[in-house]
Amino acid sequence: MSKEAPPAVFALPLWADDATTSLKTATSVEALASELLHAAETKVSGLVLLWPGSLRSLGMVHAVACAVRWHQGDKQGVRTLVYPAKANFLQALNHAHIDRAALVRLAQRLEEAVSGCTNSSVTVSLPQKDAFWFALNSVRADASGEIHPTLAELLPHFFADKDFQSWKACDGDLLRYVKARITDVDHRRALSNLSLRAIGEIDNAPDALLAVSWKASEADMQQCLKSLRNGRQPDVLLLDATRALRRDNPSWKTNIVKFLDCAWEVWRERIPPVLLVIDEPHVRTQLGQELEKRAKKNSPAAAWLLRSGLPVRGAICAVSGDSLMPQVRPEPLKPESRQIVVNVVDTEAANVIEMLTRIRNAVTNPTWADAMDAAAGYLARLAALPSSTRVLVNWLGEADVPMAVRQNYAWPVYKSKLEVIRNDPTFGERPRLERVITKGDEMWRNYENGTPLARMLAELIEQRTRGTEKCSLVFTKPTARRLAERYFETYDGYPEGAGFEVLRDCVRFVVSRNLEAETDAPRNETLIFVGLDEVSLRMLVLEPRISSPAYVLLTRRNAAYLKATIKAIRALAGFASLSSRLDALWHQLPEFPDIDEYTLFKRGDFVLPTFSFEQGLSSVVNEHEEHDPNAWELVLDSGAVVKRSPAARAYLYDPALGHTSTRGFKGVDVLNLQEGDRLFVMSLELRELTEAALKEAGVPISHDRRFEEDLRRYHRTVSDLAAQIPGTTLSLRAAHLHEAITHALGPKGAPPAEGTVRAWLDVDRYAGRSFDDAKPGAPRNEAHFKAFAKTLGMNDIHAVYFWKAVIQPLRGVRRADGRRVSDVYAEMLLEPESTVVHRRLRPEVVKMLFERAKENIHTVEAIRKPQGEVKNE
Repeated sequence: MSKEAPPAVFALPLWADDATTSLKTATSVEALASELLHAAETKVSGLVLLWPGSLRSLGMVHAVACAVRWHQGDKQGVRTLVYPAKANFLQALNHAHIDRAALVRLAQRLEEAVSGCTNSSVTVSLPQKDAFWFALNSVRADASGEIHPTLAELLPHFFADKDFQSWKACDGDLLRYVKARITDVDHRRALSNLSLRAIGEIDNAPDALLAVSWKASEADMQQCLKSLRNGRQPDVLLLDATRALRRDNPSWKTNIVKFLDCAWEVWRERIPPVLLVIDEPHVRTQLGQELEKRAKKNSPAAAWLLRSGLPVRGAICAVSGDSLMPQVRPEPLKPESRQIVVNVVDTEAANVIEMLTRIRNAVTNPTWADAMDAAAGYLARLAALPSSTRVLVNWLGEADVPMAVRQNYAWPVYKSKLEVIRNDPTFGERPRLERVITKGDEMWRNYENGTPLARMLAELIEQRTRGTEKCSLVFTKPTARRLAERYFETYDGYPEGAGFEVLRDCVRFVVSRNLEAETDAPRNETLIFVGLDEVSLRMLVLEPRISSPAYVLLTRRNAAYLKATIKAIRALAGFASLSSRLDALWHQLPEFPDIDEYTLFKRGDFVLPTFSFEQGLSSVVNEHEEHDPNAWELVLDSGAVVKRSPAARAYLYDPALGHTSTRGFKGVDVLNLQEGDRLFVMSLELRELTEAALKEAGVPISHDRRFEEDLRRYHRTVSDLAAQIPGTTLSLRAAHLHEAITHALGPKGAPPAEGTVRAWLDVDRYAGRSFDDAKPGAPRNEAHFKAFAKTLGMNDIHAVYFWKAVIQPLRGVRRADGRRVSDVYAEMLLEPESTVVHRRLRPEVVKMLFERAKENIHTVEAIRKPQGEVKNE
């Protein structure tokens, strides 16, 4: 920006849901709030680049801007219109509680209710707000402790969804949870009788946050904006072009310009200033190109915005989506220098991709161009694989991935489409395409024993683990970590034929998100980043505990992306404090004269190219119950459709339950789901993160094993423990254990028969039987099982896992492994009794898993039941 905006500080204490953790807003949120206020005051549009982190939503930016206005004596705050927005745009505001006493003190300073007196502290008057704020002064703490209202309860908010009919008044949401928690009937009635209409109606609501859905059509945009014409217009149009809103929205550029056109139709020259928020440098270029294209087609809004020049300000963003953080957590905005060693490892693949790209640029047939783009993208992802094609193919088979999905990860599928083009008589580049196909075949064969990236990784491991040094391999995705683990389990390429087992104790495999969650853990290990995503890149640039040296393995395409990004970042003054680390990366990255920005950034995965297993497999493997004829189809707000059996367990999210042990999640039967419910759908990425955390905590998980392995492990565990019970025969041991179980159940419990206990212990009878004939041979009653496991001496967390993963599933229909595993992990994470699991995990890991779980919440838009079925009312 041409002039530095004044700092924006919330300046009121904020609390987390537990009412004991003091929170602060991220520095990047304050920077954005400054720019929002600057735009509102000067009527000048602008653009802010957040980097290397990003924000999940911009609601907290509006809240900070309002608080700044309050402290200035402006009781009407700022009105912000956000586009595009998701239905959960209030998530951060639902979990930020403003200190009630501090807000009441501010209300007292700005009070206007005294007759005949003018308050000199008030710069913009709104007497109706006094009653609203002072209502908090009559609230009494209940049994759960002090009550602090959430920001969502204090700030009027409105949402325009697809199929828009009207903006809904939010007066029912104001102080909603505060009123619900008040046990004193008189106080609750007093709050309910407040006249909130002046605060909560859209035309003139102060501090209003208006959000238009990313799924709104152009007609929806026109209608919802026209309905604002007669009221107080928004002070700023806040356009969100961050990764969170672009990822699932392929038409984001076009829709943003359409939204501006609709706004121009309503306000013409009075259109509010625009503040664009992006988190990757190339997005500005893409938006500029779209605006120029639309301006040439006589878009007055595009021409107007281009005339502003869209001045850019860079703001260091040290967070990965969260707008708030604990008050005690520092933000590393001025990182110290570190030695960073970069290796670019895929010359062979880069040459093949370059050959294919040149051919693709010369063709005009769109089908051929798409096939070549897909093949080039596949080869780029293959080169980034930290494993081998043999391991990849085996893993896809063992993970029960359907063949229709599995084929997307095999070169022959892409090769066959290229061969169709080669054999077409109208195609004029046969020899060159033939060379590409031949080179692709060679890569596929050569990579059977390891990609160049995997082999370079093996060399680094061998070099860095000599003596007592330890190293941590940091992967961008859980599945990349798993495939690397499997590759090294059988790797025998070390000197003198040594296997990986000799180095296992010196090497740790970790996903970037897990490493980031280890906020308090000391770093006494060398970090090797295997590719970069937004999380690992942010750590590499900002993390104070990064090792020196730290190593980065990149493919040529990864490196080109990083080079282009750093070039843009270094040109902005806002990122000057990052120069030491950025320079360390910049000077090691080669020049890429043959890679143009259009080719480089025309990608579906927004950060660095990698196999997107999580996106490609999660809905197929984890969430469908295709074989149940009674399964319901749940249509989600993301557009995805999942099938779940009516008797299956599902988890909903309710911010009002944020103070409970399950942090807002509650279990329900699918039979009781309603349209509009906020449903938890475990992604494959979260499943892998949860599995890694459980494994570290001692849960007996064996990677990629099927249901049978869990059952056999249960039998071995019981057999080993039974051998330690006093008694020379199984019957004597059963009698001893029966007495202990009876005592454990207490006088009100119904103990099992002694013969039943003997059957539970006699698991060796299933040895040698086929899986279809095997049974758990375990208690079918949960109370009996808990007593059996405890008296047997079974580890408590093992008992929880076996009950959920083996015994419960085998009591009913056996489901597909992926669906079963997701259910088990969801139960172990979200059920109230899961505190036994949480106690075994590090607190920061539990927090990270719940934060990731909140990212897996979807609104149920429709429920389709099998034909003829009627849901009970």
